[in-house]
Amino acid sequence: MPESKVINQTRPAVSGLAVTGTTNFDHLTRAVYIGTEGDLPVTFSDGSTVTLTNVQNGYHPLELQSINGTGLTAGGVIALF
Repeated sequence: MPESKVINQTRPAVSGLAVTGTTNFDHLTRAVYIGTEGDLPVTFSDGSTVTLTNVQNGYHPLELQSINGTGLTAGGVIALF
């Protein structure tokens, strides 16, 4: 597994970015907040891609490189850094 680009994994998120379409991140996410349940197509820190289906609303500790807009049905998605 590649080395994490997250600077300090023990501290809380300090910023966020609303995701409405395909978004490639400069830094890996600490977590993702989902406002409305749905599907979340992602690329993880190791480069693997998958669509997480029926992701429930709430906070999810996911270390992501990107979120793909194609197939994104979850609403109110906020990437937390």
